[in-house]
Amino acid sequence: MNPKNISVIVQGAISKNETSKCLNSIRQYLPGAEIILSTWEGSEVTKLDYDVLVMSRDPGSFACEKTGKFPNNMNRQLLSTKEGLKYAHREYIMKLRADLILTSGKFLTHFTRYPARCDDYMLFKQKILTSMLVSRFDLNLKNKSLVPIPFHPSDWWFFGLNEDIKTYFDTELPKEPEFSSYFLQAENLDKKSPFRNCYFKFCPEQYFCYACFSKHFPEIEMEDCSDITEDIVRQSRMILVNNFIMLNFKDSGIFTNKYLYSKNELFAGEEYLNMYNKDRYEFEYKKYCEPNFVLSQDNIYSNGNSVSLRKKLLRLYKHIFGLMDTQVSFRKKLENLFIGIPVAAVYLLPEVLALLKKIKTNKANIFSKNL
Repeated sequence: MNPKNISVIVQGAISKNETSKCLNSIRQYLPGAEIILSTWEGSEVTKLDYDVLVMSRDPGSFACEKTGKFPNNMNRQLLSTKEGLKYAHREYIMKLRADLILTSGKFLTHFTRYPARCDDYMLFKQKILTSMLVSRFDLNLKNKSLVPIPFHPSDWWFFGLNEDIKTYFDTELPKEPEFSSYFLQAENLDKKSPFRNCYFKFCPEQYFCYACFSKHFPEIEMEDCSDITEDIVRQSRMILVNNFIMLNFKDSGIFTNKYLYSKNELFAGEEYLNMYNKDRYEFEYKKYCEPNFVLSQDNIYSNGNSVSLRKKLLRLYKHIFGLMDTQVSFRKKLENLFIGIPVAAVYLLPEVLALLKKIKTNKANIFSKNL
C-alpha cells in the first residue's frame, strides 16, 4: 500500500514532548501521507510538522468520577476527530492520538490479514484496524468477578477505508454534563455501572461503537453501560470480530510513552486476558467468521490450555514489571516487592505443581509404552 493514499488525522491536545515525536514518526514510516493536525484554538503549533491544521473551540472535559482526577474527554476526542475528517479526502484514513508514536508501518501489512466475514452486522466495506489495548470484552470487579463490557474496541488509533472511518465517527456529541453524570441522576440511582465509581452513561470507546452500530442496526438496543444481556454480549462479539482487526504492538508498531505496557501488552497483567489479545481475537474469528481457521497450539483458548495458569503468571509478571517501571512510585515498588510478588507466587505455586505432576505423568506413560 502506498502511504501517499493515506490521510492521517492526529487529534487532541498538543503534548509538549510527544506530539512532535508522533508527527515525525508519521513522516518517517508513512512517507508521502497527508498529516491533518486537529487540535484546539490557541495551541502552540509553530514548530510542528503537518500539512493541514484544523483548530476548533475546546468543548471541555466533564467530571465523571468521585476524585475528579480522570475527567471525561470524550467530546474532545469526538469533536477533534470529526473536524479533522472533514479535510481527509484520500483513499485511506488513519486516526490516532497526538501522543502515539509509530516505530514502523507494519500495521499496513495486516489490513487484509483476517478477510473472512459473516453476514450478521457487517457494516464496513473492509475491516478497520485498531489496537488490542484497550479493546475489552470483560472487566475485573473488586470482588474478582468478571462483568462483560460490550462494544469496547480501543479508541487509541484506527486505520481503514475513508468511507468506513467516517461512518464510524458519524455520531453526535452527547449532551453534557448529563452524559458524564448519568448514574448520579435520580432516575438512575438504582443502577450499578460496571465501571465502579464512574458516572458516565457509556465510556468513550463504548459510545463510539454502540452509537455507530445501533444507528445502522435498530435491533441493537442498550440503555446504558449497565444494560448487559446475553443478546447484547453476542451482538458485540460478532460486531467486533466482523468489523475490526485488533493488533498488538508487535504487529502494529504503534505505542505511547504514557503507558509503558503499550510496548509489551503482557505487562498489563491478568487484565491482558480481559482484552482482545491475539489469542482471543483468533478464537472468535474462528467462531464467527472462519470455522476452518486453525488456531495455534499455544493459543490459550485452545482445548487443554490452562487460562487459570496463564492468569496467575501474568499477575506475577505485572508485579515484577512494576519494579522496573520508572513511572511507578517508590512506595508502589515496595508493595510489589514485599506484597505483590510473594502473594502472586503463592497463588501460582499450586498451578505449577499440578503442571509438573502432569508432565511427570506424561513422561511415565511415554516410557511405559516404549518398554
